[in-house]
Amino acid sequence: MAGKGRSPMTAKRQLRPGRWLLKTFFMLLLVAGVALAVGIGPLFLQDEPILEAAAPPSPEDVLATRQLVRDIRGSAASGALLQSDAVQLNSAIRLGSRFIDGFRGDVEVQPSQLLGRVSVPVQWWTGPKWLNMSGHVPEFEGTVSLSQLTIGSTDVSPGFALGLARLAANLGVGNQFGDKVLSAASAMTISKDKVAFKLQIDDVGKNGVMRGVFGSLRGQDMPQPDEIETYNTLIRTAIDDGHLPEQGSFLPYIQFALNAAWERSDAETLPNAYTAAIFGLAKACGARDFAMIVGRLAFADTAPAKNWQRDCREVTLNGRIDSRRHFITSSALQAASNTGFAVSVGEFKELYDTISGAGGFDFTDMAANLSGVRMSNYLMAQPHDTWPNALNRLNAEKDVIIGYEGIPQLMPEAQFEAEYGDVESAPYKQMIDKIEGRIDQLGLYTPG
Repeated sequence: MAGKGRSPMTAKRQLRPGRWLLKTFFMLLLVAGVALAVGIGPLFLQDEPILEAAAPPSPEDVLATRQLVRDIRGSAASGALLQSDAVQLNSAIRLGSRFIDGFRGDVEVQPSQLLGRVSVPVQWWTGPKWLNMSGHVPEFEGTVSLSQLTIGSTDVSPGFALGLARLAANLGVGNQFGDKVLSAASAMTISKDKVAFKLQIDDVGKNGVMRGVFGSLRGQDMPQPDEIETYNTLIRTAIDDGHLPEQGSFLPYIQFALNAAWERSDAETLPNAYTAAIFGLAKACGARDFAMIVGRLAFADTAPAKNWQRDCREVTLNGRIDSRRHFITSSALQAASNTGFAVSVGEFKELYDTISGAGGFDFTDMAANLSGVRMSNYLMAQPHDTWPNALNRLNAEKDVIIGYEGIPQLMPEAQFEAEYGDVESAPYKQMIDKIEGRIDQLGLYTPG
């Protein structure tokens, strides 16, 4: 059925923007291991993982990872050393496990080196197996290197594996992605339990790393920033001209952006036009953290400064400003990547809110996230000539976002843990399934 394009919470996948520096080591190990396993898998695959399954990410993990992302941005901008430790790095890895189904990893800060370990489930022809890898990254000045790499029970040439990983990333993602990742840090030093990196980037995303990540996830290149800026300008101009309201429902904004994407595209260019339009709308009306998540993907360096007179700050969805932000930001992230990424960012935001003073975990925010994800899933799968019929079904907010009746709202950390445990528990998944089932019935997804 058209409305059944599920975005299951069990699909845990891929990188979080801004955390690619942390994931560099593990990505290189993974790519090298997978490439080798294709040809000689029986020599490297094992029956059991070398790491036990980690606990689901906690609010404290989200807090630590959020700080790491901010530290990366600050260090990249100022040239100061990026300081971290095993606690912070492993918090980020626990969050990363939500993006890659079955992924297990950890890092240990040792004298003069980092030890990283990874276990990834592999469906082999003889049955389920595990790709286990461990390796050491010694302190360096200039170029990152591996001093030891073990895949399964076999020691592998570190230089060969690193070169293979670089080539695989360049070919698989494009835009010299492997070269850029390996050159992201020009030095690493260790002092007791602290690790420091000297970064070689001037802004996360500006050097094309994040564009490569998102392009790889969505299976094609991302729209260029100037295309996104075109739609953002269309939307802001419509606000200033009074064609879009400063208060009331956000629905006219959604209709405006979708109609603009359809009118300015054809059968071949529609997916990119939709992504650019939704990014432009998220830039204008999305969450404040949207810029931190996507970096320069949505911001053109050449965009002229505009003195806009009106804005959408008071516009609501389901009568709430935060629901509008959640919905359109998740729609944009989904259009740029995949379900797991958009949903997990929403999860992390709610976990963070339980201890940040923002109020707590709110399933209605997750409902807005999931409704936005579903809109992108559905519309990006529709042929160009079916869009008019789909847009004709978008007549009210209830056609694109579920109501919040019977969905728990703000819960402090203690209440969330008492009632739902964590994001892997059966009660949590049952609530997400309830939300998804109600999204199935929205007017946009039920023709006729």
